[in-house]
Amino acid sequence: MRAAPAVAVQASGGRLWRLVNAVLPALAAASLTMWALQHAERSAWPAAMVVLLVVVLVFAAAWWRAQFAVVALNWDGQRWAADGTPGDLQVMVDLGFALLLRLLPEAGGAARWVPVTRVEAGAAWHGLRAAVYARPVKPAAPARKPQPVAD
Repeated sequence: MRAAPAVAVQASGGRLWRLVNAVLPALAAASLTMWALQHAERSAWPAAMVVLLVVVLVFAAAWWRAQFAVVALNWDGQRWAADGTPGDLQVMVDLGFALLLRLLPEAGGAARWVPVTRVEAGAAWHGLRAAVYARPVKPAAPARKPQPVAD
């Protein structure tokens, strides 16, 4: 079996990841606000305006907050590293045009989430996808020397 090629990409998830991180809290806030207004038995028109206002405010705040740092993701053929921290990389979501990866540091500690899009990876996209699904090739065991047979 051939080893996956060494690959290095700069990943931040781009606008797609930022959009996901802004839309999900806005939808959650809309649901909670609608539930509270229905529980308070408010009429539909004012309630819809309140929900719309909440959605816009939460989306704007989440969009502003969702500015992610760029992560240097490297595969050397044996192990993964994110910003120089080695660890075990797992594919959590594969959309074909984007990957959501999780790096579990070897030294322990919190997992590192790394979103990567095809646009960000550019020419390294194919090598990256091959590497995330490949298993590290174990070094071959050294050849054993023949033992002399005692007569």
